[in-house]
Amino acid sequence: MLLSPKLAAQQYFELGVQGGDMPYNGDLSDPGMGFLKDWNTFGGFYLRYRPVSRVGFRFNGIFGNIAAEQNTNLPDGRGNSVTVTRDFRSKIREFSLAAELDLFYLGDPEDRFIAPYVMAGIGRTSFNPQSQIDGVYYDLQPLRTEAQGVAGGEYEPVPYELDITTFHLGAGVRAKLGERFVLGGEVSGRFTGTDYLDDISGRRVNYLDVLSNPQSSTQGAYFSNPAVDPAEAPADLVYARGGESNDFYYLINLTLGIRLGNWGGGGNGCYSF
Repeated sequence: MLLSPKLAAQQYFELGVQGGDMPYNGDLSDPGMGFLKDWNTFGGFYLRYRPVSRVGFRFNGIFGNIAAEQNTNLPDGRGNSVTVTRDFRSKIREFSLAAELDLFYLGDPEDRFIAPYVMAGIGRTSFNPQSQIDGVYYDLQPLRTEAQGVAGGEYEPVPYELDITTFHLGAGVRAKLGERFVLGGEVSGRFTGTDYLDDISGRRVNYLDVLSNPQSSTQGAYFSNPAVDPAEAPADLVYARGGESNDFYYLINLTLGIRLGNWGGGGNGCYSF
């Protein structure tokens, strides 16, 4: 109510769809920029509210998948380093809020324009890593592949959470086409705060602690270290399955939205549906 008539006329909502690539960067991705080679698709929707020129707020719903496969070396318990292939897949469900700031405009910001912007946000993400044996996929978190809950070791007391808070940073560009439609592109990263998107962390694990855990059994031991024959595992076989850095995922997406209200010439007049 405190906005001037000029600023109040600039308010509008925008409803749209989005989709593209969801790269994963973690223990099973290639180093450097190699993680971009794994194409993981997603789709979703958004609702954008712009109270004044240059500033916007957006609610997002994202639904996608991440997956990767990598050859790596693990100890087999007999003094050998064995090359094994490890893979995972996980559904990603994210709901988030983001704030946007337009940097400048090419064209008329109240009519047709192109506007680069930066964004920051916070979200709630659910994931569930799985891997397969002979084509049959298993949920990895319940198998406690890193001896979670085992007493007497430096292990996590419970399995990792499958619902996490994520923080987002990114940049994009929007183009208003005609009176109603807005086309955009955006690149953004998700800081997850977890090393378990792929079920693999840098924690050191004793193989027998995993094998003897009733929650893990032979399946959990296999996914923990497939190079080992359980019948020949020594008591002192200790290893790290991955690195110490947290996992990330990114969105490289296109958006297409339709403005709700103020459809006519240059956005003059009061807001209306």
